Amino acid sequence: METVVNYGILSILPPLIAISLALITKQTVFSLIVGLWAGVTIINGWNPILALPKMISDFFIPLIANESNAGMLVLITACGGFVYMIKVSGASRAFGDIASKRVKTRTQAQLVTYFSAFAFIYTEPTLTLGSLMRPITERLKVSRVKLAYICDVMGCPFATLSPITSYSTYATSLIAAQFAALAISGNPWVTFVKAIPYNFYALFGMLALLFVIIAKLDIGPMYYAEKRAVETGALIGENDVPMSKYDMDEDAMFQGKNITILNFLAPIITLFVVLLAMIMWTGDAKTNGIGGAFMNSSITLCISLSFLVSAAVAGLMGVKSGVLKLGDVVPEFCKGVSLNSDIPLILILAWSIGSLTGKMDLKGYLIGLLETYNVAPGIMPMLIFIVGAFVGFSTGSSWGVWAITMPIALPIAHSFGVPIELMIGACLSGGVFGDHCSPISDTTILASTAAGADHIQHVRTQLPYSLAVGGCSAVGFLVGGMISPVLGLAVTALGIGAVFFGLHQYAVKRYGN
Repeated sequence: METVVNYGILSILPPLIAISLALITKQTVFSLIVGLWAGVTIINGWNPILALPKMISDFFIPLIANESNAGMLVLITACGGFVYMIKVSGASRAFGDIASKRVKTRTQAQLVTYFSAFAFIYTEPTLTLGSLMRPITERLKVSRVKLAYICDVMGCPFATLSPITSYSTYATSLIAAQFAALAISGNPWVTFVKAIPYNFYALFGMLALLFVIIAKLDIGPMYYAEKRAVETGALIGENDVPMSKYDMDEDAMFQGKNITILNFLAPIITLFVVLLAMIMWTGDAKTNGIGGAFMNSSITLCISLSFLVSAAVAGLMGVKSGVLKLGDVVPEFCKGVSLNSDIPLILILAWSIGSLTGKMDLKGYLIGLLETYNVAPGIMPMLIFIVGAFVGFSTGSSWGVWAITMPIALPIAHSFGVPIELMIGACLSGGVFGDHCSPISDTTILASTAAGADHIQHVRTQLPYSLAVGGCSAVGFLVGGMISPVLGLAVTALGIGAVFFGLHQYAVKRYGN
C-alpha cells in the first residue's frame, strides 16, 4: 500500500512551481521537470541529488507500467501516426477540398467542428475532432488556439455530460459507493442523469462556446489571435511552438495526383467500423446489450486499434492515388509518431506530478482546510466546486477530484438536506473546471496536439473563457445551495451572457476592431 504523508502547505509547491514556470517560460517540459524535481526533493529528505534517480524509479517507471497510462501512451502513438497518414495520403486534402465548397465562412467552420463532436458522444472526441477538422479551419483562417479551445471544450466537459462514456461510468460508481454507505435506495445512474443540468461548468462551458462562435464574442488573447488570423493569415504566433508538426507543402505534394474523396472516406469509414466493432466486442454486447457495451467497453483499446487500422487504410489509399509507394507507408506512419515524440514525455511528467501530490497528500491538506471552518450547509456546493477546481488545476485530473469530493459532498447533502443532484453537479464541475484550466492536464495537452497549437498559448487563450464560466458557475452554486438549484441555473446563464459581452467589448477596445 502506498505511503501517504501529509506535508501541509508544501504539498502545493510541485504543481504551483510547474504551472508558474510554464506560464512564465512557455517551456512545458522544463517546467514540469523542475516542479517534479522540487517535490521529489522534499519527500526525499530535501536531497536534490537523490531526487534525480528517484524521479525515474519511483514515478516514471511505475506510471508508464500502469495499464491505463500505458494505454494512453499507445493511443497517443497511434494517433500521431494516424493524423500524419491522413495528411500525407491526401485524405485531409480531399476532405478540405470538398468541405471548402460547402463551408464558406469561419463561423461555419467552427460550427461544423462543434457539432461534429456529437458523432463521438460515446467517448472524449478531442483527438479525432482536431485531426479531422483542422484542414477546414486552416483554410478559413481559424487560429489554431481557437480550434484547440473548441476541441478542449468538446472533450472533457462534453464527455462529462454524456451518460455513455467512461466518465459517466466512473462518476456513477462513486455515487453508487456513497449510496451504499449512506443506505440511500435511489438508482445511482438515474441520479447522475438528473445531476446533468447542475453540472454548471461543463454544461455552460459548451453553451458558452456555441454562443461565442455564433455571436463572434471572442475575448482576451483569443480575440487578438483570431484578429491576427483573419488579417494576416497567421494561424499561430511568431514565437509559438506547435504541439504537432504536420505542416507540409500540399500543393506540391498532390499536384497531378489522383486525389478523390475516397482518400478521405475509406480511412474514416474504417475508423468508425473498427471503433464500433471493438466497442461491441470489448463491451460484450451479447451480454450487456448495445447501450451496455458502450458503457463497459475499453475505450482506449478501441480508439487505438481504430487509429492503427485506419492509418493503414489511409496509406493504401495514398498508394492507390500515386501519392505514396507501398514501401513508404510504414516509414511515413513512424514519421508521424516521431513528430509527436514530446507528447508522451509531457504526459508522463504530468502524471508524475499528480502521483507526487498524492504521496504528499495535497488532497488531505485541502480537505483539512475545508473542515477547519464551520460553514452553512447551503454554501457547501460552492465550496466543493472551488476546492475541486483548485485540486483539479493543481493535479491536472478531474477523476481524482471526484474521488475526493464525492465522499464529502454526498454525506453533507444527505445529512443537511442540500439537493443531492446539485452537490453531484458541484463535484463534477469542480473537477472539470480545474482540469480544463490546467496546463498539466492530459486533456489540455491533447487539445493542443489535435489542433497543432502552442500548448501554453492554448492555456493562455482559453483561460479567460474558463474563468468567466467558472466564476459564474461558483455564483450559481451559491444561489443554488442557499435558495434553489433552478434559480442557480438561471443565474449562471445570465451571468455568463453578461460577462462575455463585457469582456468582448473590453477586448475590442484593447486590440482594436
